[in-house]
Amino acid sequence: MLRQTATPFNDAAKMLAQALHGAGQTDREIADACSTSVNNISWWRKEANLPENLSAAAQERDGGSRPTPKHVTADAKEVSIDPRLVAPAAAQAAFAAPVQPDGENAIELGTHMDAKVFVDLGEMLTTRLLIQGNSGSGKTHLLRRLLEESAGIVQQVIVDPEGDFVSFGAEFGHTVIDAKDHTQERLAKFAGRARELRGSVVLSLEGMEIEQQMDAVAAFLGGLFDAGPEHWHPAMIAVDEAHLFAPSMDNGEDKETRKASQQAMANLMCRGRKRGLAGIIATQRLAKLHKSVAAEASNFLLGRTFLDIDINRAADLLGMSRADSEQVRNLVRGEFLGLGPAIARRTVKVKVGPVTTQGKAGVEKGITPLPSMRPEEMQAALLADDEPEDADQPTVVVPFARKTA
Repeated sequence: MLRQTATPFNDAAKMLAQALHGAGQTDREIADACSTSVNNISWWRKEANLPENLSAAAQERDGGSRPTPKHVTADAKEVSIDPRLVAPAAAQAAFAAPVQPDGENAIELGTHMDAKVFVDLGEMLTTRLLIQGNSGSGKTHLLRRLLEESAGIVQQVIVDPEGDFVSFGAEFGHTVIDAKDHTQERLAKFAGRARELRGSVVLSLEGMEIEQQMDAVAAFLGGLFDAGPEHWHPAMIAVDEAHLFAPSMDNGEDKETRKASQQAMANLMCRGRKRGLAGIIATQRLAKLHKSVAAEASNFLLGRTFLDIDINRAADLLGMSRADSEQVRNLVRGEFLGLGPAIARRTVKVKVGPVTTQGKAGVEKGITPLPSMRPEEMQAALLADDEPEDADQPTVVVPFARKTA
């Protein structure tokens, strides 16, 4: 008979004791977990014909004769269990470590403490990605790194407001579409054809006013979204400066233009997954990006940020405390905090790796020496006329005419 204690050693407690014994716990450890006495556990173990699990010190005294714990499965088969337990610190480190994908899903992003950090491409295509960083944080460099590493593996559509990604045409075979040369109807047709043929595309918006850019993006994303189900193959849709096309407030654009552009971006991020469209959006400021678009991303890469309103929004998205979120002010160019199922379960600082392509500005030059010209030479060069004046023709001065009521 087992001795009675304040906490009855009932069937539920016996089941717990059985599991702990199979995991290699000693009688004392089992008794503490079951809120009972060591004597009760000893009597229970003997009645169940179970061997005693010795502590490490007792095992050394007995010459390492500690038996291997057994676990009895439902079909009465005994399975050996490794008695070695993982330390809490090691378990936490393994849980918080960046993801380790393999094969074509392993997109190398950069390094963390000299160890490689990857993005799981397959996971990212189903959970989407948001990149945020103030001007000069390396946001476009990060987007370029992701696109270069995944080029040739998955179809890419790059919405390029400044013409920074047109070099992908020569380097990776992307078709570059100059949006200003085409109507909205033709852009929508090109988008549908890109889904059908699964060709990678750069939609260059360079040289267009903001409302024209918004119209072009709405038409092109609409064409991608409206493709038939037979063409719903995985495609990465990267949008740089996403706040331009999904603004959080009225910036003076035409109301219908802004509404159409916002709806196209919302469709991409909210409803695009079932159609194979994976939104990868980058913005300088989260406060300028419409909340319905930003909230749909499950993966985040946060670069250097200074304004409190952007830091607070980033902290809300990443689930960071206000104290921890302050570290984003101290990130250097090219460093990002990554979080999400495609990156890591806990926030990890990543140093982004190098890229091979360049934007239209070329390699960053930094400070370059000023020209060595004398002031009078500079003045003469600046004020020189392109065409010589005709001395025979007098200069005619037209007086400024004021408007009258």
